[in-house]
Amino acid sequence: MASNASEASKPPGRPCRDAAHAGVRERPGIARTPAIALVLAGGFGTRMGRPKQFLDLGGRPALYHTFRAFEEAASVGRIYAVGDGPRVGALARTAGISKYARCGEPGNFRQLSTKSGLLLCDEDPETVVLVHDGSRCLVTPALIDRIVEVALGPDAPDGVVPATPVSDTVKVERDGEAIKTLDRTELRAVQTPQAFRLGLLRRLHDAPDEYLGTATDDASLVERDGGRVVLVDGEKTNIKLTSPEDLVLAEAILATRDGRHPAFWAAKKS
Repeated sequence: MASNASEASKPPGRPCRDAAHAGVRERPGIARTPAIALVLAGGFGTRMGRPKQFLDLGGRPALYHTFRAFEEAASVGRIYAVGDGPRVGALARTAGISKYARCGEPGNFRQLSTKSGLLLCDEDPETVVLVHDGSRCLVTPALIDRIVEVALGPDAPDGVVPATPVSDTVKVERDGEAIKTLDRTELRAVQTPQAFRLGLLRRLHDAPDEYLGTATDDASLVERDGGRVVLVDGEKTNIKLTSPEDLVLAEAILATRDGRHPAFWAAKKS
């Protein structure tokens, strides 16, 4: 049993990073290749009481706003999803999401859902794939395009992750007592979409479920593998719907963007 556990904790083997990066540099046309999006929309919404990706937000399902952002992002050529296939597909058709391709079955936990979605993608292994939580429905096309730009830059990293500074004081707790205060200047709260090469992410997900289950996001798999992950400025409004309070905030953000929020008009008058 101990042997199996230790095997599960070992990362899968990786090819020479220099060779992989050389392949990118030898293909100048790749900078003009659109990225693809993989939207994870298979959550059950336990804390919300119902699937949060289909909650009403501004008169439309939350997932509509997620899809719309990728539809309007110039850097994205195709959108894949993981979730309730018939429902997701119907939403995409009704919303006029022309980039929508198809939907895969969700897994028992997040990384298995990512793995399922990656199997849908038949693009070149060097294509940039943006893995995004469908419940982050306020992501903007500008953030998406900025992430892809970094991922396709001259010194392309293995992963690109949007992040924001941590404003709260963060303490380490043990048995109800604070034992350490972390330096928040070194801390960042990460968001999605997270960008990677399709081939790299597929290889990292070709691992035992036990190994994948210990990863908190896709970037952590790249980090374990020795890859280089860079952080770019995220957006404070790129919140994730996890509790009813988040829905109230999301409504306010969306209303402000649409010019419907009282604070918007107060600012305009001043």
